Amino acid sequence: MKKLSLACAAAVTLATGCTTSPSRADDHWNSESIAPRVTRVFLGYEPDEDGSYRDYQWKNKQHINLTAKRHFLNWNPDNPNHADDPSLRAPRPNHSLLPRPWNYIHLEGMAFAAIAYGAGGPFFPIPVDSLIGTLERGGNDEFVAGLETTFRPIGVLTLSTLNRSVGEGGPLQAMWRCDRE
Repeated sequence: MKKLSLACAAAVTLATGCTTSPSRADDHWNSESIAPRVTRVFLGYEPDEDGSYRDYQWKNKQHINLTAKRHFLNWNPDNPNHADDPSLRAPRPNHSLLPRPWNYIHLEGMAFAAIAYGAGGPFFPIPVDSLIGTLERGGNDEFVAGLETTFRPIGVLTLSTLNRSVGEGGPLQAMWRCDRE
């Protein structure tokens, strides 16, 4: 009986000593907490809850698109009397400037361009959220994948002449091979 009570007391003591590590943003005594706290304050991004920054900024852009559709087009896909919008549930495309630059630049980049133009500078869109997502781990790979998708050839055309004998040219033969599905 003594061993059982001793084992229970040891188990309770060991169980109370087990803790999980706190989030870096909540550990104010550590210098590694500065970057997560700054991103949470300025960008609203909580890495422990929101996942990758690319997913977070894509959700924000989708919310902006939905709000613009509701206010400017008087169209609400959540309303059963309006047509459904399948793009709201579509998976996130590659985070890249190409093939759809309007997804990458979005309204934020246009707003920064308008501010710069109003201050006397050139109208040059700067998509800060998209740039942060590109600089995140794995963002460069998605950016390059989008560029490869855009510049990948549609197919290959090969032309050849058939020589039937030395010095005599044969007919021109063409062959098309499609690389895309």
